[in-house]
Amino acid sequence: MKLFDSPAMRETIRRLLRSQMAAKGVEYRELSRRLAELGVVQSETNLRSKVNNGSLGAQLFLYIQLALDTRRVDLAAVSEILADVEKDLETPAE
Repeated sequence: MKLFDSPAMRETIRRLLRSQMAAKGVEYRELSRRLAELGVVQSETNLRSKVNNGSLGAQLFLYIQLALDTRRVDLAAVSEILADVEKDLETPAE
């Protein structure tokens, strides 16, 4: 069974989560602590890897939203990030 995988969406997830963390002033250590309070054990290193790869499941994504006290995920902003990522992927690196 082949799973769907999109490099553009992985990068979109990475940018979205890192911007949310920056807006809340939360670093990976603090995010790990907050997740543990919710019963989700993720080391700082593991979180950094998953976020930077944009490879995390829906459950972890939602727990991160709860840990960051995110009230709404702005899908218009996600669409904008995705469009930027797709444009970046089309543009050859100099």
